[in-house]
Amino acid sequence: MDKKRSLFDENTQENGTGFSRRDMLKGVGSAMVAATLLGFPFLTQAETDTATGSPVIFTQFFIVSQAITEHQDLSPGMSARIFNAFYHGNPQFATQVTKLYGLLQPNQRAKQFQEVAKQNGLGDVLTSIITGWYTGTIKNGTDTILISYKDALMYRPVSDGLIVPTYCGNGPLWFTAPPPAAPMPEYMKEERLKATPDTVNTSKA
Repeated sequence: MDKKRSLFDENTQENGTGFSRRDMLKGVGSAMVAATLLGFPFLTQAETDTATGSPVIFTQFFIVSQAITEHQDLSPGMSARIFNAFYHGNPQFATQVTKLYGLLQPNQRAKQFQEVAKQNGLGDVLTSIITGWYTGTIKNGTDTILISYKDALMYRPVSDGLIVPTYCGNGPLWFTAPPPAAPMPEYMKEERLKATPDTVNTSKA
């Protein structure tokens, strides 16, 4: 009797098409990741390509990030940016993410997850992931890569009462939006309505 093959067996061919089921699943995963990231136009092509090129690892990274931050509403767009920076800055990152994912348990708190990761020699990479999410920056050798400023998780606890620290008067990148309309005093509105081209030209003479 032939040994039953796994759905994820790399050597399993699907109906003689020449594609393994693993390849087909990867293709479906890539399409799903790509569709998810369509709503984030700020992503570079490289960031999108890295996530869609490794859909399983990217999904595992996203789930690990949710577990260690204890935030289920993390942005897939920001996740893709952080993932890209780690993926290209650390040759072992993909393997480490898979190992971290394998350590996850149902209803596991972040502190417990962190302790288990340390016991398995993955404490540093897990700390770097949570640091990236909370500070919005990634350490890459001697360089620090800015991923996001206003969306860094460290600002969430006070987001209902304070804007993200910035020199902009109404929050980060406020100057990129049209300025709010300046209210005009009523007496100025009345004088403006009364003015005629002749009176305007006379006043300029």
